[in-house]
Amino acid sequence: MAAPQTHSPSPSPPPHPPIPLTPGPRARRLTKIYQDSISSSLRSISYPAFSSCFPTIAANAPEALKAVHAQMVQRLERFALDEFDQILEERKVVLRLNEWEGVLEGARRRRARGVDEEGGGGGEVAPHTLPAPAIISAHLAPIYATQQSQLNAKLQTTQSQNAILAEEIKKQREEIERLLRSVEGVVEDLDRANESFGMEVNGLSREALGAEGILRDV
Repeated sequence: MAAPQTHSPSPSPPPHPPIPLTPGPRARRLTKIYQDSISSSLRSISYPAFSSCFPTIAANAPEALKAVHAQMVQRLERFALDEFDQILEERKVVLRLNEWEGVLEGARRRRARGVDEEGGGGGEVAPHTLPAPAIISAHLAPIYATQQSQLNAKLQTTQSQNAILAEEIKKQREEIERLLRSVEGVVEDLDRANESFGMEVNGLSREALGAEGILRDV
């Protein structure tokens, strides 16, 4: 009896080759900045500076030295650009920059829709469409309110303490005034006592003089 034939499943189609990414504005700007930096750095390796390192060859075979210089600069530039492209590919820089472009573009569209709805009397504006100062103010408002409440409480406490201190100063001033009046009364009593003492002394003096006269007559 013949063995039943087994049909192997049809192989899955091969995956499509990856579609090359088209650099967006930021990716193109990054590449241009790097290329300009490399060109500027390589321009500093001028032939006069290079030939000064090989004076004998520059004097005897200048054309050969110029060819070596040009080849070296070209290889350095190619190496730097290849390394840069490899880093872009490994880190998926172009993909991420393009995604960032999409996020920014979506945010701009949502913000534009929010502004249009607000201008047309539509619904509430989404928080992420608000400008940065408005968002910062919304976040800081509760903090400012708490600090304002604390400052108001401290101010009330200070005012109460000042009122108590003012009352205490008033009492001390009244006490000082009473003491001054008492001292003035004592001074007046002393003045009167001095007057009385002076009159008494004068009387005693007259009596003493009279007694002295009587004694002389005896």
